Amino acid sequence: MSHVLVGSRIAFLLIVLLAFVSSLLLGAESDLVSVSEPVSGAGKRQGLELEELLTISGLFSVLLAAVAWLNGKASVTDRRARRALEHTAFLDPLTGLSNRRLFNDRLASQLARSRREGAPCAVLLIDLDKFKEVNDTLGHAAGDRLLIAISDRIRRFAAVPEDAGRLGGDEFAIILRSSAAVEDGARAAIHRLQRSIGQPVVIDGHCVHPGASIGVGLISERTSRGADLLEAADMDMYRAKAIRRQEAA
Repeated sequence: MSHVLVGSRIAFLLIVLLAFVSSLLLGAESDLVSVSEPVSGAGKRQGLELEELLTISGLFSVLLAAVAWLNGKASVTDRRARRALEHTAFLDPLTGLSNRRLFNDRLASQLARSRREGAPCAVLLIDLDKFKEVNDTLGHAAGDRLLIAISDRIRRFAAVPEDAGRLGGDEFAIILRSSAAVEDGARAAIHRLQRSIGQPVVIDGHCVHPGASIGVGLISERTSRGADLLEAADMDMYRAKAIRRQEAA
C-alpha cells in the first residue's frame, strides 16, 4: 500500500508541474500572437519563441506520458495490494491453509452441490494430541513449527488445497468428496491420515511424536448445513478419544 501512496504523491507533483508548464505554454502562444508586424530583430525573436514553444510542447508531452505511466504502475500496485489483502483475509497466516471463514464457505458450497447432484460429502475434524505439552516444554515457536509440519501433511489429503483448513489453535478440518466421503472411504482416510500425522517431527534437535484424534461427519437427512457436518464430526471425534482412553486404561 505504501507504493500506491508514493506513486500518488509523485503523480500529484507532476500534475502541479504540468499546470505550471501549461501556463508557460499559453504565455508563449500569447507572445507569438502579439507579434503582428516585423520590427528590428522581431523575426529573430519570433524564431526563438517558436523554438521555446516547441521545447515546452515536447516537455509537456513527456510529462503527460510520465503521468500516464505512473498511474498505470499505481493501478497495478493497487491490484496487487488488494490481492494480498484478500489472500490474508481467507488463509491462515501461519500454515497457509484455508482459515475458518474460507473453509466454512467451501463446505457450504460443496454441501449444496452434493444436494443437487446426489453426490456424497463429508468432513474430517482433526485435533492434535498433546500439542499443549509441546508448547509448554519446547516453547511456542516450536509449537508453530509443529503446526506447519502437520498442516503440510493434512494438505496432501485434500482433493484441492483449499479443502483443508485450520479452524483455530490445533484444530484442522478436511472436506471429503466422492468415494472418500462415504463411511468406509472416510474411515480408511482417517487411518491413513493418522499414520501420516504420527510420523516423527524433529524440532530444535528434539524428536516430537505427534498424534491426532479425528472424527468424521457424513452427509445425511439431518445434516442440512455445513455446521451440522462439523458438529457430527466433533461428536465422532470425542467418541474416538473416549475409546482410546478406555483402551489405554
